[in-house]
Amino acid sequence: MLQISAGWAQTVGKRDYQQDGVTKLVWPNGFALTVLSDGMGGAVHGEVASQEILRAFNDAFCDSEEEQMDVRLQQSLDATNQHLANYITQNPECNGMGGTLIAAAFTGEYLDFLSVGDSPLWLCRGNALQRINKDHSKKSELMQLVEEGVMTEQDVAVHPQRNQLTSAVMGYDVDMVDINSIALQSGDIVLLASDGIESIPEQDIATMCHRFYQSDPQVLAEHIVGYVDSLDKDYQDNATVMVLKVAQESDSEELTE
Repeated sequence: MLQISAGWAQTVGKRDYQQDGVTKLVWPNGFALTVLSDGMGGAVHGEVASQEILRAFNDAFCDSEEEQMDVRLQQSLDATNQHLANYITQNPECNGMGGTLIAAAFTGEYLDFLSVGDSPLWLCRGNALQRINKDHSKKSELMQLVEEGVMTEQDVAVHPQRNQLTSAVMGYDVDMVDINSIALQSGDIVLLASDGIESIPEQDIATMCHRFYQSDPQVLAEHIVGYVDSLDKDYQDNATVMVLKVAQESDSEELTE
């Protein structure tokens, strides 16, 4: 049987507030749930949004008795979205706040996940790093135009709408939801991240996963975030990463909350 160990780290970057949030929960049978949200809404409202999204999703997921994981994830999202709508109604100054969402459930052999927004979910297997969730942002649409020869990557890099979300959790209809499942293998590394981590090229993230493969996932998480800070980029966004390391039960320590 497979088990996971976990570690996470974050930086505020060049922002005044930390609007990213991340949680991990574990059940006695080894089942685990990790959730990440990148809040938006300006100043403190982004922080409120991410924390409300995390709390509502975890509550709904834990209260559910649904055995079909994709249904359970979708129902938890629906409950979270309704909670946010109610919160905004009661706190009208928070109108317009919301956030991205990645929820990843480890069931022993599979990773079932749901994502909304542009926060990346990566799988590192061997020396290859692959994004396994969809990017709900204008950047994804613009990159399609690059593939069609209509634009260049340089055009996308300076496009004023490249970071605009095409789907988010905001208390009303969620335009796009990505729900999927992947079979895991011993040695896999799964990374949930906010888009601030994308200041680092994917190849460099893959290199760090390979370099710290034998290390505790906390070490890898701290090195990734440390790399972001070392770049000292102007306007660096909040950056958060949760690292899940998959191993055979005999080779892995059980994830703890």
